[in-house]
Amino acid sequence: MADIFGKITSGINKGVATVGTGSKAMIEKARIKTIIKNLETEKANLAELLGMNVYEKYSQGEEKLEDKSIENFILEIGKRLESIAEQQAELRRIDDEMNQVTGNKGNTSNTEKTCVCGNSMPSGAKFCTKCGNSL
Repeated sequence: MADIFGKITSGINKGVATVGTGSKAMIEKARIKTIIKNLETEKANLAELLGMNVYEKYSQGEEKLEDKSIENFILEIGKRLESIAEQQAELRRIDDEMNQVTGNKGNTSNTEKTCVCGNSMPSGAKFCTKCGNSL
């Protein structure tokens, strides 16, 4: 009889730990996804400004578009891409930790897929919304 209560207690403790860890992980993942979205918005804004800068120089008749400001835009876009990749790696780390806690073997079939470009996509997606590659 004590063995049954021990198993029940163990199961309840494991369930509570899983729920607690899952809640923290979901909050952290939401925070990271917000950061990624903000970085992607910044990257898009920088790309638009870069395009406008190149357009203005081209429309003014400059044949050579070598300019320090263009180089700075490209460097800033690269920094955003690196930050996005770091945040996506953090998302994968959180997923791996959750899989260890819940006992899953890394099954992400009902969560997200990651494209070769590093973009996270929902499981039902056929193509990447960032680069267009087939998933």
